[in-house]
Amino acid sequence: MERRVVAGGRTQSGPARLRVNEIFWSLQGEGRFTGTPSAFIRLQGCTVGCPWCDTGYAQRVDEALRLPDESPLVAEKTAASPAWSEFGAEALAAFVAARSLPGMHCVLTGGEPCSQDILLLTRRLLEAGLAVQLETSGTEALRCAGGVFVTLSPKARPPLEESWARADEVKLPVQTRADIERYEAELVALPPDKVCLQPVSQGREATALCIQTCMARGWRLSLQMHKYLDIR
Repeated sequence: MERRVVAGGRTQSGPARLRVNEIFWSLQGEGRFTGTPSAFIRLQGCTVGCPWCDTGYAQRVDEALRLPDESPLVAEKTAASPAWSEFGAEALAAFVAARSLPGMHCVLTGGEPCSQDILLLTRRLLEAGLAVQLETSGTEALRCAGGVFVTLSPKARPPLEESWARADEVKLPVQTRADIERYEAELVALPPDKVCLQPVSQGREATALCIQTCMARGWRLSLQMHKYLDIR
């Protein structure tokens, strides 16, 4: 049975409908696919509540800010906004595929994408010939198709065990050494080329700490290239 999303990022039985904050096309600025031209689908709703979140506008679901269903306005935003529209999974996949280059990279992000049932969406995107990457905190069950590249980004709330096992890369936001120590045991158990450290907000001290740790561990550095370039 597919799901309908309700307030707080949870789901209930019903037609496959997804809350979408924005759709845009840009370069992937983080992790293994840095520099890759990509279609981005930002889904609305997250309950993790990281204090330094740079997409806070996509956390809360406010019915007063709901746009008409399947509104093209989510692809016309020029600035961050908490307004959102509900799409059917089939319609959303078709909308993005029709406006993307053949075989284009497609990133599902949020908010927390896995607070909604994205299984049908990921299937349809893959069937349309797109390469699909999921960015997730790993705190919700991963209901996505098998061919999806999963980027696990552990944050304040620990990921589920299944998320660590399914991850194709782990991209850890780092503000202080405690952020690394919190998940160090899980990180050192992974192949080094699967681990990326990402300084929060391009902080000078956090960046230096990430570089030092990457050099010592053989991990990779992710620098949020899009922020340095001042692009979406």
